[in-house]
Amino acid sequence: MKQIILWSLLILPWASLFFLKMDTLRRYMPVALFMTIIHTLSYQAAYHYGWWNEADSSLFGWDRVAPIPWVYGVYLVIVIWIFHFIFGKFWMYLTINILLDGLYMYIVYPVWQRAGLVSSESTLPTIVIVAMMIGFALIIYLYQMWQDEVFKQPQSETH
Repeated sequence: MKQIILWSLLILPWASLFFLKMDTLRRYMPVALFMTIIHTLSYQAAYHYGWWNEADSSLFGWDRVAPIPWVYGVYLVIVIWIFHFIFGKFWMYLTINILLDGLYMYIVYPVWQRAGLVSSESTLPTIVIVAMMIGFALIIYLYQMWQDEVFKQPQSETH
């Protein structure tokens, strides 16, 4: 059952992207991939410093440090959907991220722990992990602002 859930966490989010336009995917895939890099690095730091261990979330055996279903499935796709709906509305973005991160860490994560899908041990207080998640959300928001500016379509001049 655990493997079915982990595979679902990898495949179903990607399947949801069929409901988005290709322009939306092109616009927000870079920020989602950037977040994936941030998550991968944070999982590596957590593994190295003993903050948490997500070996129970491994799908392939070689993904014991940065679990594929979470980092390359759920988290990546959630970034695209959140940016699709609320990018450009910073305070709404921040509020929704605080609510989702808090909901995840204080309600969903404990359920996943009891189900054996995520680590039950952490040396960091939950509030610190939530603060890290919010910090990541702020970093990727700034990245997307920069990305939009860099790739802004030049306005055609009329003579």
